[in-house]
Amino acid sequence: MRGSVPLTRPSEPRAVGLPYGAIFVALAGLYLVAYFFRVSAAVIAGDLERDLLLSSSELGTLAAALFYAFAFVQLPLGPLLDRFGARRILMLCGALTVAGAVTFAISSGYEEALLGRILMGAGTASVLMGSLKIYSSCFPSHRFSTLVGWQIAIGNSGNLLATAPLAWLVSCWGWRLSFAAVALVTAGAVAMVGFTLRSLPATVAAPDETTYGEGWRVLVRDLRFWGMAFLAFFWYGSYMAVQGLWGGPYLDVCLGMSGVQGGKLLMLTAIGFIVGCPVSGVVTDRRWLSPRQLIVVGQVGMILVLTLFVAGLSGLSSPLLAITFFFYGLCVSTGPVLYTLVKQLYPSTMVATALTSVNFFVVLGAALLQQVMGGLLQGQGSAAEAYRQIFQLPLGGLLLATLFFVFIPLKEKVVKTGSNEV
Repeated sequence: MRGSVPLTRPSEPRAVGLPYGAIFVALAGLYLVAYFFRVSAAVIAGDLERDLLLSSSELGTLAAALFYAFAFVQLPLGPLLDRFGARRILMLCGALTVAGAVTFAISSGYEEALLGRILMGAGTASVLMGSLKIYSSCFPSHRFSTLVGWQIAIGNSGNLLATAPLAWLVSCWGWRLSFAAVALVTAGAVAMVGFTLRSLPATVAAPDETTYGEGWRVLVRDLRFWGMAFLAFFWYGSYMAVQGLWGGPYLDVCLGMSGVQGGKLLMLTAIGFIVGCPVSGVVTDRRWLSPRQLIVVGQVGMILVLTLFVAGLSGLSSPLLAITFFFYGLCVSTGPVLYTLVKQLYPSTMVATALTSVNFFVVLGAALLQQVMGGLLQGQGSAAEAYRQIFQLPLGGLLLATLFFVFIPLKEKVVKTGSNEV
């Protein structure tokens, strides 16, 4: 890549005569299923420990495996989407997701369950980025932000379904049959995506391969990227620490709640996220707050709630607990504004690389924090004090990441890389 890269946006995408509504419904439905798999471990954590004879460390690794697979698939995902097309990649990854759900449902031990979670992580990794590629290539550009905002909100309904509804389903059918049913639903969602995208071009012309390497070299040297990446790691990791795995056991051990009772509180966090995502988009689009200001406000709210987790929630009444968990979801919903900030800071020629790179740290944070918290809990028993202590990790990490993010300069600038400029 010689010379300079202009800070311009792509031209209006060419229409392909597809039913926009059907495509959006199919992609949003598949994204909902993907989100369900991410957080479903929290509600069935106790069942997995009993049926598969798992230790706390193994349970943490099992929950984290999906996120590790998801994260590392992000690295080659952009070039694969460009070379083979979104439809092919989404269909292939959808088949991996179904295979993972079936493997998980029939697992007889830790290793088989781990394989199932890895396949589910790799399979769901392409849904959001594949959708963004389709929206940017085949939809009018003025609809892009609206489509992305609604897809994230709808996708997070998967969080909602993985709380109280999943707890009820497991109480009726057991976790194995429940996941077998979800595998069937996933297969239907994948088939719908394949049907609605059948008219898409098989491939899209790939950009010069040097673009990817050059983009990564620029990001590694850019303090702005590391500020966003560090925050992304602890923002989503802290969310998944509550919503994905350890929130349910915390409520069980520290507050004596049943799985259904804890699921209802976790459902409120999911509702807060769903409600907050469109609101965050409006606040940013109307410039009531800048992206960084809104993100910082949300992280401060998350820090306050995590402080309560460390101090203990036992002193809160039931209404205050409900408000606290809903408020946590609202605060978490400011995090996706990071993607808007990325698009503002980097030119169109490397924005996809920047987005997938930040997304890598988003999912890596979810994987690593859950696993490390499980390791810290191992050997301490299941005392309430031990559960409160492990939440010091996301609390301290998010506090440091927020401070770093506040003080880094975010002014758009030209980044020089040898003879090249970005």
